[in-house]
Amino acid sequence: MPHIVPFVLEDVIFAGESVQLQCHVSKGDLPLQITWNFHGKELSSHSGIHTMKAGDRTSLLSIASVTSLHSGDYTCTAANKAGVATHLTTINVNGSL
Repeated sequence: MPHIVPFVLEDVIFAGESVQLQCHVSKGDLPLQITWNFHGKELSSHSGIHTMKAGDRTSLLSIASVTSLHSGDYTCTAANKAGVATHLTTINVNGSL
């Protein structure tokens, strides 16, 4: 069963700042499939949100310039033959662009 290392974000992010989340799977057999969801919908790259695989066990989500549209829940899901693990964090954007 995969294990995601918990990740957190600063409490308040201001509009125009950049954000990067790292989803790292410390345990679990390869191959792993790591995906990101925003408000429950799978995303690859939209609304200025980019995801990138960084090796077999890590995926990065980055937003170059956050706006109020980026506020919400982001979930990383890691799956392999043994099961599925998820970790959720919330981004709160202060101000608007």
